Amino acid sequence: MPYHGDEVISLDCETTGLDPNTDDLLTVAGVKIRDGKIMTSEKLDLRLPPSPKQAADSIRIHGIRKVDLEDCIPYSEALPKLLNFIGNRPLLGYYINFDVTLLNRYIRETFGFELPNSTIELADVFSSKTRQPETADLRFERILTELSVPTFGRHTAIGDATMVAMAYLKLTKSNG
Repeated sequence: MPYHGDEVISLDCETTGLDPNTDDLLTVAGVKIRDGKIMTSEKLDLRLPPSPKQAADSIRIHGIRKVDLEDCIPYSEALPKLLNFIGNRPLLGYYINFDVTLLNRYIRETFGFELPNSTIELADVFSSKTRQPETADLRFERILTELSVPTFGRHTAIGDATMVAMAYLKLTKSNG
């Protein structure tokens, strides 16, 4: 069923690598955006079981070690929580297709379907609202700097989801 409300879920995943078809999910987080506000009291921040694919390269990026996932919850609990949290709301993110492709792998294996949610790519919104040339630098750090969004919790799922939400609100409030 299509979504007809005004909420958006800013979503981010941290993984064991850069291939959503083979790498493993370590953490997933989301924050709700409602009425032009980030609802920090309505967030989701899940730690999943450690993966044998966790290697030094990915640990250097997001800092998630196996010991950091000791308080994890099993996929059998995490996936229903995630689905309940996002509902049929649009999903916002930076490289959101990576996150959705990765999540769909787990959801398809467990439930037999994929996320039907529409997606909003932050880089596309930034490019459109600020009239960037096709060759523009659309790195996340540049978008945050350009919009004067503070950087915190970088490469944590909840930190990145919150910064994406802040950037999105700046773009949609000031130019929308």
